[in-house]
Amino acid sequence: MQKLYLRILPYFISTIVGILIFIGINYIENPDWKDLTLNISAGLISIPLIFIFYELIKELSEKKIKNKIRNYIKFHTEKSLFALLKYLYNWFFPLQKTPIIMDDNKIQRLIDLSSQDIEQILTEKTLLGFFIYKDISDTITTISTIIKNNNLNEYITDNEMIHFMDILRNITLIKKETLEFIPIGKNKLLKIKNDNNPHNQELELFYKTIKLDSYIFKEIDKTKLLEYFKVPTETIELISHQIYDLINDINDLIKIMEIDFWKEENPYGIKSPNY
Repeated sequence: MQKLYLRILPYFISTIVGILIFIGINYIENPDWKDLTLNISAGLISIPLIFIFYELIKELSEKKIKNKIRNYIKFHTEKSLFALLKYLYNWFFPLQKTPIIMDDNKIQRLIDLSSQDIEQILTEKTLLGFFIYKDISDTITTISTIIKNNNLNEYITDNEMIHFMDILRNITLIKKETLEFIPIGKNKLLKIKNDNNPHNQELELFYKTIKLDSYIFKEIDKTKLLEYFKVPTETIELISHQIYDLINDINDLIKIMEIDFWKEENPYGIKSPNY
C-alpha cells in the first residue's frame, strides 16, 4: 500500500505552484493575462486540495478498516495458539487429578522445554489417547484460512506469515505422526462420559467425580481415548524437533503480535481462553 505522503506529494506540489503563481499576479499588467493567470492559479490550488482531502479521508478510513481486520486476525490467532499450547501441554505434563486450567506458569513451563527435554519425555512417558487424539482440525483450518484468505493475509507482515506457515506445517506433521503411536495399555482410573446436553458433542474426562477436561472428537475409535501410547523409538528424535520448533514459532508469534491470553476485554467477546 503506497504511503500517504507519496500519494499526496504531486497534489501538494501543484498547490504550491498555484500559490506562487497567485503571488506573481501583481507583477502582470495586462488585464487579460492577469485574469487567465488567476484562473490557472485557482485551478492549481483548488483541485489538488480536493484530492489531498480525499486522500486524507481515505487514509483514515483504511486505517480504521485495518485496525478492525487486525483485531479479527489477532482474536482468531489467540484462540488457535492457545488451543495448540493446551493441546501440547498435556502431552508432557499430564493431569494430576485436577481440572486442566492453563495459566502463564504452565505456558512458560511448556515454552522452556528444550528439544532434548522433549525427546527425553517422549522416551520415558506414556501419552493418554484423550490428549493426543484431540481433533484440532478446526484450529488448523483457522490458521490456514488466515494465511490463505486474500482479504486477511494482506494485513499480515512477512515475519508473521513465515511463523504462521511454520506452525501449520509442523502441527500437520505432528498429527500425522500420532497415527503411528503404539498402544501399551488402558487407564483404569479415568472415565469418559457424554455431555448431558444432547446438542453438545463433547466428551468429558473424569477422575471419580472430578471433571478434568472435555473435547469434541470426530471420526475416532473412542476406545483409544483411555489407552496409553508410546512414541515409536525411530520417530522420537524427529517428532521432538517438530514439537520444539512448533512451540518456538508459537512463542515468537505471541511476542510479535503482542498477544495477551488473559486480557479481560476482547472486541469479539471471548471471556477466557480456557473455555
